[in-house]
This record gives sequence, structure tokens and C-alpha cells, in this order.
Amino acid sequence: MDAALTRLRALDPRVQIGAAVVVLVIVVAILAIALSPKTSTTPVAAATPGVEASATLPRVRSTPVGTAATFVTIAASVPVSPPPAPRSSPTPEPGLWRLEGYIVDEQGKPIENVCVVIGPVPCAQYAPHTDERGHYFVDIAAAGSQTVLLAYDFYFEIPGRQTVWLRMTPTGATTFNAVLKRT
Repeated sequence: MDAALTRLRALDPRVQIGAAVVVLVIVVAILAIALSPKTSTTPVAAATPGVEASATLPRVRSTPVGTAATFVTIAASVPVSPPPAPRSSPTPEPGLWRLEGYIVDEQGKPIENVCVVIGPVPCAQYAPHTDERGHYFVDIAAAGSQTVLLAYDFYFEIPGRQTVWLRMTPTGATTFNAVLKRT
């Protein structure tokens, strides 16, 4: 230890400062990991058609305790008859795949302002939301030929309605429509 300190003292002061900064960054990273909130994994859905019965998700802070949640796959997409778009959506840039669809109520009427989140994080001000037609879209990175496919968890949430979780591994542009039932 003494030999290491003697060699450090013999170094240029700029190197000493750099070494101190590296040590400080490491200490801050360790503290950040140690103090970060832990998420618990709990089942969020009962077995229903189109739902993975054994699926579990981290408890999401923005979904109130006791709020009904359904865990579905792309196969659970429902047919909708959307009104024509008042303005066109931008097309995805090269290298991106688009997940898009419509969120409707039990009568098939569009639900505006539903938060679309790539979980497990809470809905944020700048998260995608459905428009007046219940339409949403999210562009995600396309997998290359040498890429391991990633699974995504999306959820659709608005107060007073059931939260719907979608687990998917995209292989191209995908459409997913959902019904959010009143709670």
C-alpha cells in the first residue's frame, strides 16, 4: 500500500486528479446502485383468454394498487373501425419498426389521452398518448440480422379504466388494438 502511494505521489498532478475523479465516479455509482429503489415482482393478472397465466411484472408505481390489469399478447388485438385521420402520422424512419393501433371502450368508441408506456416506468408527461381517435404509435429499433430479438412490455393506462399490459417480441411493424374496460 505504501509503495502504491509513493508511486502515486510521484505522478504528474493531472494524473493524480484523474485518478481521484475515477475513484469518485466509482463510489458514486456504487452508492447509486445501493440506494436505488427495489421493485418487487408480483402477479398482475389472472388467467383469462389471451393472457399468459404465469406472467409476472414488476409492480409499476403509476398503476394504483387494486387497479385491474390484464396481461395480453398480440393475439389479443381486437378489430376496430377507426374514423379517418384528420392528419397523417409521420412514417417511421429507416431502422425502426412501428407498433400502432387503437384503444377503445367497451362500445368501441375511441378513448383519448391514454398513456402508452414501455414499462416498467410510470406514465410521463412526454410519453405517447392516444389522439382523439384513440390512435397511438411507438417506433422501436428494428432488429438486425445479427441482433438478439428483444421482448418489450408496453402498458396502456388512463384513470378509471383497466390497465392493459402487452408483452411482445417485435419482428416487424405490428398493429395492436385494445379495449380498456371501466374499473
